[in-house]
Amino acid sequence: MLHQIFKVSQYPGLLENEPNSFFDKLLNLLKTYGILFLALIAISPTILMVDYFVVHVLHYKTISGAQKHGMSQFLHKMGYWKALVYICLIGPLIEETVFRLPLSLKKKHIALGFAAAAFLFSSFFLKDIKSPLLNLSARLLLGGLVYVICFFTAPKGLSVVGHRFRKHLIVLSMLLFGLMHIGNYNPVQWPVIWIYPAYVLPQILMGWAITYVRFRDGFWWGFALHCMINSVSMALSFGHI
Repeated sequence: MLHQIFKVSQYPGLLENEPNSFFDKLLNLLKTYGILFLALIAISPTILMVDYFVVHVLHYKTISGAQKHGMSQFLHKMGYWKALVYICLIGPLIEETVFRLPLSLKKKHIALGFAAAAFLFSSFFLKDIKSPLLNLSARLLLGGLVYVICFFTAPKGLSVVGHRFRKHLIVLSMLLFGLMHIGNYNPVQWPVIWIYPAYVLPQILMGWAITYVRFRDGFWWGFALHCMINSVSMALSFGHI
């Protein structure tokens, strides 16, 4: 299994080569989560050392603490149950649509990916719209417009591009997924922005695991793994927030 996970260039052929049953896919999801969990435990001392370096050598505020503070504010603002639904269901669905769905290189999936990205990231530009209904409507309208534009402008035949291009695209997707989570560490201390990628190593590994499952067993199994990861993380961290 580890051999298969590390062969990123062969991901696009996994689904065709392994038409597994529901229980095979469920077992693979649990195995992948177990491997990811062990990998996250293995790198946790590295992140602790990096944070020690930031605080005691570079003399900046703890970056790990910013994530805990941001999560606490998010839970207080949204309310625990709404935040739980967003983190464990809605957020994973949007992020999977942005980062994993377009990896099929089908036009409609690419268009949906860009539309979801417009919806997700437009929250930073439309934050001055205070009305939740108007804000949501504006983001949905923008997402719909982006979908139409991408669907009618994306070239055909992308699914037959070379293996090297697809491998680079897959790796780029994993990295961008991880780096996006730097936003969890607000406010960002820009003089040490170069060290922030170390803090999102867990999300990069998480993106790798989900991408493997997405190609081996399908989009919805990758989404299920994402939901599982977020749900367990919320359960483990709730007592520390």
